Amino acid sequence: MNKVKKGNIFEDKVFKYITTELSNDRLHVNSSRSKAYQKKGYFSNDRQSEIITDISIETFLPDALDYSLLTIIECKDYNTEVPVNDIEEFHSKVQQIAGNNVKAIFVTSAALQKSALSYAKSKKIGVIRYLPDNQIKCLLYFMMSSDTTHKKLSQSEFNSAFLSQNHESDGREFYACDDEYIYSSLFSLLAKFLN
Repeated sequence: MNKVKKGNIFEDKVFKYITTELSNDRLHVNSSRSKAYQKKGYFSNDRQSEIITDISIETFLPDALDYSLLTIIECKDYNTEVPVNDIEEFHSKVQQIAGNNVKAIFVTSAALQKSALSYAKSKKIGVIRYLPDNQIKCLLYFMMSSDTTHKKLSQSEFNSAFLSQNHESDGREFYACDDEYIYSSLFSLLAKFLN
């Protein structure tokens, strides 16, 4: 399968997950005031043309004509580690599109180079590792950050998930971080922006 087709399949999988979570009000934004898009363009003053995003969520205040918050999600389905320059390029695009009223999230099926993860944390870019099906050992479950009935996400498991290309989970297909925090579900990652 060619690279573009493989990337589109991964993007479709992430988009389906995002739209399901949005419709069930399990994201950081209100579903009745938000709309998710694939391949939507946003104007860049620097380029004087549009930057096409993989996935975006526009959130509107009541009666507003323009979005008040834009969530931009970049999807990368790699067979090798994500290099730091991919995160730097994504950050640059985000800054060109929306400046301060944006939340950036980088979703990948691959491990990240240590410098890529450090750069993402320093720029407050949310990072999600979506494990390939063959690297999940048992049935999927998601836990909320306040949920004490499931095994806690340890720092060593988190590091392995993000930095080891062959990491195998014990049921999780999802790992996320933002700044200095780690999360075990998309909701727990994005819920902090409600506070």
